[in-house]
Amino acid sequence: MRYAAALALGLLGCVVVPLGAQDAPVLRGYLRDSAGTPLSNVDVSYQRLTTRSDSTGYFRLTPVPLGRITVRFIRDNTLLGELVANVTSDTLSDVQVESVRDRIDPRTLRGSVVDSAGKPVRDATIEIVTANMEARADSLGQFTIRALPARRHIVRVRRVGYAPTYLAVDLSDSSSARVRIIVRQYAGQNLGLVVVRGTTGPAHLQSFLRRAAKPSGFGRIITAEQIAQRNPLRASDMFQAIAGVRVVQSGRSGGGTLLGRGGCLLAVFINGFPAPQRGSQGIDQMLNAQDLAGIEVYNGIGGVPAEFMMGPPNSCGTVAVWTK
Repeated sequence: MRYAAALALGLLGCVVVPLGAQDAPVLRGYLRDSAGTPLSNVDVSYQRLTTRSDSTGYFRLTPVPLGRITVRFIRDNTLLGELVANVTSDTLSDVQVESVRDRIDPRTLRGSVVDSAGKPVRDATIEIVTANMEARADSLGQFTIRALPARRHIVRVRRVGYAPTYLAVDLSDSSSARVRIIVRQYAGQNLGLVVVRGTTGPAHLQSFLRRAAKPSGFGRIITAEQIAQRNPLRASDMFQAIAGVRVVQSGRSGGGTLLGRGGCLLAVFINGFPAPQRGSQGIDQMLNAQDLAGIEVYNGIGGVPAEFMMGPPNSCGTVAVWTK
């Protein structure tokens, strides 16, 4: 059984003004449903910053910070969708997401990748950051990824010559989704000197392994060996004895919400990408204990690596989780 959806989102661009200019970074775009009809009166929000789409579906959100931000779209108290936008100083990215739910083939993500002219982008890499899975777009720009865990996923789309594109897809109800992603080419950029060095271990774990090999003295690092010795039943079990971290379970399914000193929500990153805790959705609903390869915990903002400093500083603390 299909039910349409939801949201077709076309971002006109993440417009970033150089530092020192009077205008602040702006995220703007148009909202359409799957039939192309403008979606008006949709609340577009990032943290406490909120705007509303007009009669044409147009919205303008400012000031937004540089880095990856999660933007939510809500109308009549119903969440229409979310988008992870990458706001940088040198890129303009177009994203169009049209979700079609399908319960016949559960936990499957299908879609296509096209350029700004609507032409298929072949060989684009579609990464499921929250599940360590990926696929490659075929000659028509199409892809399919099956057997995904039932949860909210962060997706990254990459192709040489194009700006990286990020989005969030919610499969927590075990349904499927279809997305159409528009990627924008870099303009006038040339590669400089490229130095290739050999590394050991999976590529996505390299920054974690470097910090584990040479601890800075800030935060706490838990390695794969320590995780194996603990043999946790749930991902949240690894945080039970860490100073400054409190685990809150809610309902029969738990959740494993991670709180810092004072009861505030800790900022959570999975494989280097933001994975915000929402309501009762904690670490146990985003990760399985068997997938853990490393953990970093930073109390406060002191010593937090730059890759986890996206958006406003989180004085509560930061947790970075790495998967196999």
